[in-house]
Amino acid sequence: MKRPIRTTLIYGLICALTVIPAAGLLAAYTGWPLAFKLMLWAALCGYAALLARWSAKGVGSLLLPLALLLGMALWPGIDAAFFFLALGVLGWLRSGICFNRFPIRAMASETITTAGGAGLIVLLNPGSAVAWSVSIWLFFLMQALYFFIVPTDGAVPDATSAEDPFEQAHRGARRILEEIG
Repeated sequence: MKRPIRTTLIYGLICALTVIPAAGLLAAYTGWPLAFKLMLWAALCGYAALLARWSAKGVGSLLLPLALLLGMALWPGIDAAFFFLALGVLGWLRSGICFNRFPIRAMASETITTAGGAGLIVLLNPGSAVAWSVSIWLFFLMQALYFFIVPTDGAVPDATSAEDPFEQAHRGARRILEEIG
């Protein structure tokens, strides 16, 4: 399993287990809607840091989208708009800033993963803390599909290599045969 896929799954599980309890603790000071939006924003910030690390981009390039999302989280009474903007910011961070080498694949994979993740949340219709935790976990499961569709830098063949892969394999096989015989 590739590293971004495994890490996305583990990070999603951590978020599923911590977002709701942390929002419950913060809700005593801010109220539930704001606390929940801030915890989702914090989870997206952590995931954005992982995306920046995998793509070797600076964290500074992520500040504008995350600041816009924080402003939307702090704005009272626009909960549904915050969730839609969070999905858009995730797509912007992943396909627009971090992994922008394959635009057609990125657009297709963002559509699949974002619509699939949001669709699972709508289908589950979370109303309790456990249902929200499961929804967050399912959302991150769908987000891991992105790295199956769009290869990361480790999976992209090196364009600077001028030698044909067949020639490399042929030379390696010939070296093994010479060592044997």
